[in-house]
Amino acid sequence: MKIVFSGGGTAGHVTPNLALIDKCPNDEVYYIGTDGMEKDLLTNYVECGKVREYCTIRADKLQRKFTLKNLALPFVLARSVIQAKSHLKRIRPDVIFSKGGYVGLPTVIAGKMLHIPTVIHESDMSVGLANKICSKFADEFLTAFDCAKNGKTVGVIVRDEILHGNRQNGIQITGFDGKKPILLVMGGSLGAQALNNAVANNRRLADKFDIFVITGKNKQIDCDFVHQAEFVRQIYDVYAAASVCVTRGGANSLAELTLAQLPFVAVPLTKCSRGEQVNNARRFESRGCGLTLAEDRLDDGLAHAVNAAYLNRAVITAKQKAQADIFGTDKVLAEIKNAAANSRRKRATSPTAH
Repeated sequence: MKIVFSGGGTAGHVTPNLALIDKCPNDEVYYIGTDGMEKDLLTNYVECGKVREYCTIRADKLQRKFTLKNLALPFVLARSVIQAKSHLKRIRPDVIFSKGGYVGLPTVIAGKMLHIPTVIHESDMSVGLANKICSKFADEFLTAFDCAKNGKTVGVIVRDEILHGNRQNGIQITGFDGKKPILLVMGGSLGAQALNNAVANNRRLADKFDIFVITGKNKQIDCDFVHQAEFVRQIYDVYAAASVCVTRGGANSLAELTLAQLPFVAVPLTKCSRGEQVNNARRFESRGCGLTLAEDRLDDGLAHAVNAAYLNRAVITAKQKAQADIFGTDKVLAEIKNAAANSRRKRATSPTAH
């Protein structure tokens, strides 16, 4: 079975694809993305053979303000569709799965033009612009939560390893001895700097916690009371070692922390966004899975929020445990494979099938 995956721009559009690819050991898997961060994340998958080929196209993002670059987008999109179409014609997949981001849009449109069944998935509590457009061309529109009338709610896509992290491995990754509770801080690929700065301004947190900060690519914290790394592949082990986490409001991150039963303080990103992180954070907070802190309260409110989450960790983890049904990886994979099987059956019975 041939499957083309697409999605990129942020880790939230790529890591769910990796979770699905890990469950496709007997399938021919291809990936369509840009030369951006998704290509870096897929390098190991290509090298070890889990992904047969990484195919590159150009895909520009619509700016949420007036700019001359937006005027050129229709022409750029047309060229991107042609590039995606060329790859798809050569690969001839049974199904396309797009996780979102602007690289998914030309891939989905090209798939529609070539009559290849396409499945898309939205992780957030509100549908992103790219997925809104993609939903007009896709055969199936899946959602993590009940956020779209034309979508089918199936849950979030996360790796199985999230449920089975190894605490000792996580302690080794962070470089601590495990005697103090560990505070994990991670701001994602776009919103890390403000969290990094807030940690540097809250030295008193180090009195109670060993602090491990995932700083984001090409970012560092200039202080002596934290251990840090730009990126961690075995994040599930770090989850198992940590006692509390400070994070942004990405749906995938909040879902992972909930399923890993790690209490968190969510600091939703509000700049350059449509407000989806605020909605995500409120959704999980309303179910008792963590706390929310506004970004403009970071410097003076961070220590209090972290201590509150840590002191209430027993209550929070109990609430998180009750959310186990949000795990939707297997359901999404079943939808993808069903679409592929239907495609193959149709081709087998078509008088023009080759």
